[in-house]
Amino acid sequence: MFFVSDVKKNFEEKLNNNFSTSEINSIWKTWVIKEVFQKSLINYYLDGNFSISMLHHNKINSLITHLLSNKPIQYFFGYTYFKDLKIKVNKSVLIPRPETEQLVDIVLNKLNKSSLKNIILDIGTGSGCISIALKKHIANPIIAIDVSSESMSQAMLNGQIHNVKIDFKVLDMLIVKNHQLLPKVDYIVSNPPYVTPLEVSKYSVVHEEPHHAIFVPDNNPLIFYDFILKFASTNLNIAGKIFFEINPKFISKLINMIKQYGYNNIEIHEDFFEKKRFIVVSS
Repeated sequence: MFFVSDVKKNFEEKLNNNFSTSEINSIWKTWVIKEVFQKSLINYYLDGNFSISMLHHNKINSLITHLLSNKPIQYFFGYTYFKDLKIKVNKSVLIPRPETEQLVDIVLNKLNKSSLKNIILDIGTGSGCISIALKKHIANPIIAIDVSSESMSQAMLNGQIHNVKIDFKVLDMLIVKNHQLLPKVDYIVSNPPYVTPLEVSKYSVVHEEPHHAIFVPDNNPLIFYDFILKFASTNLNIAGKIFFEINPKFISKLINMIKQYGYNNIEIHEDFFEKKRFIVVSS
């Protein structure tokens, strides 16, 4: 028989050299208590030093091995939460970040609620989290594209799970002739790759995620924004808006690029950590 106090002690001891105390506590509360034990925090503490099953004991040991291999915890469980939605993830998609939830909030606040026909284009949809979260709040048509067919399969699966109608397409926006395959749209939303290899430690768990969804060349970090703005110059309707998640490191260069495309109405929004993380562009 295994008691939770002993299992927790072992969990902490095994992870102690690789994670901070606060990180270990966060993993235990967020993933072990809620996802393995399927308990609320209140019930967990009320239940005291309860016994756990062999199944749960083995799963926690497997989780320890996974974490010590420097792999994202979301890939162990096969899902994460985004705007209170369970989003399935695997190694083909970027794990949705909490900051990107703020991008969804910004879009919802800026949409013209009076026009349900306005088309939204989500560029680089990955797991589909942005489009799905938006569709849960609005009836507007949404097109979601990604260069990866593997990512698109995961996005479509998430769309089916959450019973939302989204037009998913595999499309490479870095090929200009592909732009004509898309209709004119009213809103563009994108959290494109924006991290340069030099910014990330070689030990980071980020390296376990698909590189095409994270990294950009050190010598051309704004390549995706450039092609999205090029697309917008022909396919964004008058009074349309572009919503970007960005790398704060390159904000000045990006603003200059946006202005070169003829846009002067540029709003900057900060994330939870007071970093300039989002830009809203309109004519």
